[in-house]
Amino acid sequence: MAFFSNYYMDVLDCIKSRRSIRKFENQLIPQEIIEEILECGRWAPSGVNFQPWKVFVVSDPNVKEKLAKCTKHSSLILNAPHTFAIFLDQTKQYHYTKHVQSIGAFFQTLLLALHAKGLGGVWLGEIYNQKDQVSDVFGINDPQLEFMGAIAFGKPAEQGKSSRKKVSEFVVWS
Repeated sequence: MAFFSNYYMDVLDCIKSRRSIRKFENQLIPQEIIEEILECGRWAPSGVNFQPWKVFVVSDPNVKEKLAKCTKHSSLILNAPHTFAIFLDQTKQYHYTKHVQSIGAFFQTLLLALHAKGLGGVWLGEIYNQKDQVSDVFGINDPQLEFMGAIAFGKPAEQGKSSRKKVSEFVVWS
């Protein structure tokens, strides 16, 4: 797959071939590419189109080090050139569960956009257990901004591996 190219893969191939990447090249991604990824993210579905996300793009080594201390998977943040720290912005109230579902769609859209651009990422969920500590890293003391998770990302140093259940193992036809 081309890196930083205008090559776009078929959406079904993109969905089926995306894997979590846990090792990255030591190479910063140009801001224009990161902005393209975020542009895709803003098109993720959200309840009543509230788009309840706020994203901190972390590239500064000092901030990465502080953020890494918030998770037992610190090496993923430290070894990735960038991390998206994603917050739920609750300033517009609709329905909490729908907002959280929208954040999940936002995460997936960002991961697919990264993959389609020849990059890779990994969704860090365990870091949510230290959400107050993460908020402190960014100087957030507003209860309307709730940390939801992070995506460490960059140019893959190796391909991810995964297996999946058969459809028949999780679908019930009625």
